[in-house]
Amino acid sequence: MARKVIMTIKIFPDSDEVQLDKILEAVKQAFPSEQVINYTQEPIAYGINSLILNITAPEEEGVSQAYEDKIKAINGVGEVYIENVRRFVDVREPF
Repeated sequence: MARKVIMTIKIFPDSDEVQLDKILEAVKQAFPSEQVINYTQEPIAYGINSLILNITAPEEEGVSQAYEDKIKAINGVGEVYIENVRRFVDVREPF
């Protein structure tokens, strides 16, 4: 089984009119073979929220930049920050 990592990604919308639910669905469609483990919205200012999500990714060089670039290309996304990357261990699978 290929190794996976979990990335915590913070996504800022490009305006206050952007619906974060649509961005979340676009992220899920952009990475169909990966799993969004959880997500939340965090207030920024003046009624604008950011979307913070944890998503699985293959453990390979350059994957963080590839994910960041692909998410930035989604309509309505202003900025993207990879906040954390850590190894994913599925306890259901044998080592």
